[in-house]
Amino acid sequence: MKTLQIKMRQTLLLLAILISGTALLAQDITFNSTCNDDRRSIRYSDSFTDYDVQVKGDVSVNDDDTRITAITPGGYLKISKKTFGNRRAIIIESDSKGSLTYEYYEGRKEVPYDPEGKKWLADVLLEVVRISGIAAEDRTKRIYNKGGIDAFLEEIHMIESNTVMGAYFSALFDQFKLNENETMAACEAIGSEISSNTERGSLLRKYSDQFMQSNATMVVYFKSISKLSSNTERGSVLRKISKEINFNDPKVISAYFGCVDGMSSNTERGSVLRNLEKTQDLSEGAYVRLLQSVKHFSSNTEMGSVMRSLENLNMQNPEIATEFFNTVNSMSSNTEAGLTLRHILKRHELSDKNMLKLLQSVKHLTSNTETDAVMTSIRKINLSNEQVKTSYFNMINMMTSNTSAGSVLRYTVKNHNMPNNAWKSYFSVAGHLTSNTEMGSVLRAAIPAMPHDQAVLDAFFASTRMFTSNTEHGMVLRAVVKDAKFDKASCMGVLESAKMLISNTEKSTVLSEVAKTSYITDKEVKDKYMEVAKTLTSNTDYRNAVDRILN
Repeated sequence: MKTLQIKMRQTLLLLAILISGTALLAQDITFNSTCNDDRRSIRYSDSFTDYDVQVKGDVSVNDDDTRITAITPGGYLKISKKTFGNRRAIIIESDSKGSLTYEYYEGRKEVPYDPEGKKWLADVLLEVVRISGIAAEDRTKRIYNKGGIDAFLEEIHMIESNTVMGAYFSALFDQFKLNENETMAACEAIGSEISSNTERGSLLRKYSDQFMQSNATMVVYFKSISKLSSNTERGSVLRKISKEINFNDPKVISAYFGCVDGMSSNTERGSVLRNLEKTQDLSEGAYVRLLQSVKHFSSNTEMGSVMRSLENLNMQNPEIATEFFNTVNSMSSNTEAGLTLRHILKRHELSDKNMLKLLQSVKHLTSNTETDAVMTSIRKINLSNEQVKTSYFNMINMMTSNTSAGSVLRYTVKNHNMPNNAWKSYFSVAGHLTSNTEMGSVLRAAIPAMPHDQAVLDAFFASTRMFTSNTEHGMVLRAVVKDAKFDKASCMGVLESAKMLISNTEKSTVLSEVAKTSYITDKEVKDKYMEVAKTLTSNTDYRNAVDRILN
């Protein structure tokens, strides 16, 4: 009775398998696999055939894939195949001692296993193992030992399931130490045979160290990674690399960054490149190529983030410096470009050539605020270099905001050493400010620091003649008179500039300050003083001006 009950349960289970496969024939290949602990269920269908395979435990097959040789005690293998409406099924169970029992069905009728079931199993078993992945480790070992990597890859080509192919590749890498050519062949096959990004990515991550055994295998490895259409998978594989990449080999550099450039996600590309410098020793050639890669980002935020993460840039290398600033120039965001330029100024002391490149990059900024922020972040600049000086002051002169330009000019006086030629440029730019308030502030800031060289003084007073505000003009002239370095030359300059004042009040006030100085006793100064006083249109102011030097 107990045996009969077991038979009935087995029959019911088989019927359930048969009923679950009554759908119409698929026009395309479909494959589904589910796992539950040590149980697996595989459904496969194409235009002609439906397979339903259920497995519990480990299954072993003979060397010609025609017979089951063993199943884990308590396990089973159930195969159902439907072809043009005809269904056959076989159930192979393993008892507690590993002994196998067989049941064979044609339609719903049980037929003796030997000989019909045995023959049918021999006919379908090879197809079943390729569909299901059963005995993958044993078959991989057998095939490789017999025919090497070529035989293994021929077998891979016969398998349609990405999951099953993954199992075979895992068995290969786990059981054998492949040489360089074998590794390259296997890596290429992962990229060409497996269509699943998940399965392909899993293998490329798991066996990364094996793929990194030589420069040649690295190149193939990166090309295989490039075939991942998933940005997430590609980024995950690249970030997982722990073995040293030989970035002294141009082919390796090209393959690696070609892989990065092929990603459509700025976020993933940025993540990979930020991780790269932290985990790898980059050659200078690799840095150049990295910067070229960043230049092709479509996200300014990611561009800036990567650029500011590069802690080991050798800015003394002309190629690196050129690529760095070219990449900054390609940014359309003033904020990101400005942040990046400020970062490089903070991290590096730039040579004159690199300072010229930086100033050219600043010219690409359309925001006065960002331009101001970058220019006032320059800690050291060689204004004795004619090119640097010209570029620096031209940059300030291009600013459309008087406030920002004034800020930079005041910063320049306070923080940079300026030779006489630089002072002349400074005053030339100051004279072009359209805001009298800013011009006055800039000129007053310069007075205590400027040298009393005649050419410098001439430039200073030339800029004062650009005022349209008598108040600001007068304030600046009075500040010159009160300066500790006030001398005859500057006194004569003040008086000459004062003639331009239209306001009698301002002109009189300036003359009053000059009259208090010791230079008023100098005949040349006194004559110039009287010349200016005569331009006063107020009789009262004129008499007061004359009285000051007569008493």
